[in-house]
Amino acid sequence: MKEPTFTTDAETGDLIEAAWRTARSHFDHTVTMHVPGMFVVNGRRGKYRAVSITGPNCDLGCDHCKASLLRTMPRAENPRDLVRFGIEAAERADHGILVTGGCDGQGRLPWREFIPAIAELKSSTGLKITAHTGILEDGLAVSLKAAGVDQALVDVIGDDDTARKVYHLEDGTAGIRRTLDSLAAADLEIVPHIVFGINYGTEKGEMEALGLLGRYPLRKYVVVVLMPTRGTPMADVTPPRAGRVARFISLARLQYPELYACLGCARPRGRYGRELDTLAVRAGVNAVALPSDQAVAEAGRLGLEVVWRETCCSLGPDLTEDNITHETL
Repeated sequence: MKEPTFTTDAETGDLIEAAWRTARSHFDHTVTMHVPGMFVVNGRRGKYRAVSITGPNCDLGCDHCKASLLRTMPRAENPRDLVRFGIEAAERADHGILVTGGCDGQGRLPWREFIPAIAELKSSTGLKITAHTGILEDGLAVSLKAAGVDQALVDVIGDDDTARKVYHLEDGTAGIRRTLDSLAAADLEIVPHIVFGINYGTEKGEMEALGLLGRYPLRKYVVVVLMPTRGTPMADVTPPRAGRVARFISLARLQYPELYACLGCARPRGRYGRELDTLAVRAGVNAVALPSDQAVAEAGRLGLEVVWRETCCSLGPDLTEDNITHETL
């Protein structure tokens, strides 16, 4: 992968400053650093593991992933194994689990057979349960809510051609919109994820995706960035410049000043990540997942109190004080 170049023009700098002022007028002077999964950052280990209910299998085969993420996850390919996985998480004193998996050719996961297992876990443990839903059929959002799922994570794409070309969704973005409508009707919290640069590293549809968020009763959203992954058609793609992502983060803050804004864990690392993390903190994000040392240092330079949580960033401020640590830099 080519090393991206970083430029922040005057317009982007002005947007970042405006976003910072907006964030401070709506939120206090804190930023939350999240350590999800089993990752270790700054001596803290995550307590929010992901599990795949399809193992390493995914028929959809999106161009940016090709099931590579699933191959790194624990498996629970039947309801019994999912219950066992959740009970073990509770015994470790984990805060919750992220239930995900591969999709069929229409972008759907096999939720129906796992709903009783999710309900059993919610009744027998104190775990938070987050679901990466994929495209939902009629009625499934209501069933997931009734089973006790706390949050639905949905990749929001704003361009039909990108949805077809990258995610292989024949009906473009229509299924995503139907899924969002169903989740909102079921009163299941939606945490949308916008993948910046998902169209082979180019910007196409991100602003449309951002505009779509205004139709739903959201409390928070997550911005992530294309991660070129070995063994996929995008292995050699150059990610969008960090300054362009920071511009988008700033525009999102200005458009939705009262929503909790997260920079998610899916983003390139190294020099790129250090630059993006720093710009995102300057732009007033509320949370950064898997932060670089530079992100933490920048928060201190700006006078922010750093709060650490060992969960996915989608949980945001939803946990009790018993589950967090504060650090004034």
